[in-house]
Amino acid sequence: MTLPEVAAHTLFWFYLYGVLGWCAEVIFAALREHRLVNRGFLCGPMCPIYGVGMVVLLYFVRLLPARGTAPGVLTVFVVGMVLTTAIELIGGWALFRMYHIRWWDYSNFKGNLGGYICPQFSLLWGLGSVIMIKAVHPLLARAANPLPMRILVPVDTLVTLFFLVDVGVSTAAAIGLNKRLKEIDELRARLRISSDKLTELLGTGAMTADTLLDEQKLQLALAKLESRDNAAELRAELTTRAEALRTKLRDMDLDRLGARRLLRAFPRMQSLRYGETLAATRSALNHLRRLAQSARQAASSAADKLRKPEE
Repeated sequence: MTLPEVAAHTLFWFYLYGVLGWCAEVIFAALREHRLVNRGFLCGPMCPIYGVGMVVLLYFVRLLPARGTAPGVLTVFVVGMVLTTAIELIGGWALFRMYHIRWWDYSNFKGNLGGYICPQFSLLWGLGSVIMIKAVHPLLARAANPLPMRILVPVDTLVTLFFLVDVGVSTAAAIGLNKRLKEIDELRARLRISSDKLTELLGTGAMTADTLLDEQKLQLALAKLESRDNAAELRAELTTRAEALRTKLRDMDLDRLGARRLLRAFPRMQSLRYGETLAATRSALNHLRRLAQSARQAASSAADKLRKPEE
């Protein structure tokens, strides 16, 4: 092959295996969580780390000394396990350094290294490498290798344009997630001060996050202030800050291509700067969703009763 042909085929395999890797992630998540989730850093159906891993593995395997025409299963297993684990380690570390967020975390697995890699998944990568190199890639290569440059080049160019746009959008989303966590962290700090004032004034236990986020529960708590000094001032302060937090959380929940998608795509995401806020945000979003679901069910029940003819 000429250099342009090698480049065109390399890009083709990178994108194809990136898409297949994304499909595998979605299926794996669906089996575990019983719902479809767009897994991966990018908005589109692609996980670049799988594309990089397969391209590197394909070229590395070709350089191996082999008996006959192809390297043995054990060789592919070991090489694939080492290479893909190294790529996962470097990729996880690079994303962490750029965004101060750990997108996946293997800290709960024995023998993990910094939470980026672990022996259990390394063995899976090795097994996957054998399946891909020995079974899947030969089948795909029979169909893809004969493709002429007049088809490969336009396809690679078009997909590359979409890929670069997606990288830009997803990078902005990751930066935006950090910004939103910072804003929520500041709101939580101010709300905690107001909540502590209320707790001290009423002489009760600390107010829970559920109380602060639930408008009905919050109003019941504030009703106890009626006969207290500075009641109106504290009521206004706490109500305003609680509503600001709810608004910020609702905005995040509606951000389907940004923060919400990233939170759903990486359920084990860890933040270096806002670890507590990230955990609290997940919990708060789940609580608000339950409240919204209950409200919809109540509204639906009320509508059903109104539609029923009077007996």
